[in-house]
Amino acid sequence: MVDRAQLQRLAQEVEVLRKRLDEINLRIEQVDAVLAEHAITDAVLEALLGHDQGASISTHLPIGSGISLPYRHQGAEEGVALVDLGSGVFGERHWSDARSITHQRREDIQRLRDELKQQSDQTESSLGQAAQSFNSLAETIKKQANTEPPSPQLPKEDEVSESPPPDAAPRRPRKRGMFGGDLTLDD
Repeated sequence: MVDRAQLQRLAQEVEVLRKRLDEINLRIEQVDAVLAEHAITDAVLEALLGHDQGASISTHLPIGSGISLPYRHQGAEEGVALVDLGSGVFGERHWSDARSITHQRREDIQRLRDELKQQSDQTESSLGQAAQSFNSLAETIKKQANTEPPSPQLPKEDEVSESPPPDAAPRRPRKRGMFGGDLTLDD
């Protein structure tokens, strides 16, 4: 006979795997957003580096709340960008160096995304196997329940007579409290 505790354990395993899969997919979405941000940064740095040397470059830099600051780079030499070097430390780097740092970070983040995708695929596979085991076990329990001999049945409520025996004292109607049908201390 199949154990209902085993069925419950499989149901819990399926639920845990679903939650894990949701968490991994959320992390993948967050990593994808960071990768998109790095792609934009790379495109801007590439445009700045590809601009004719000696010519001025002007643009507006958004600083948030719908406000942008004008930016103008003039000169023959390559511009400088502030780069987060880690742990809240910023340093000035030439655009080409900043682009190299961005490329390296993007590769590292892409490796992280690939690992998360692999975890997602493994978890999804485990979830599918656990769900399939759960379904087959539930079907087995259902078949066993259908093949068991019916137990003697007690009379149903609607078959039981509602009238009290003739020698019983008449029932007093129940007092209704002031809070609708709720029980009170008087009951």
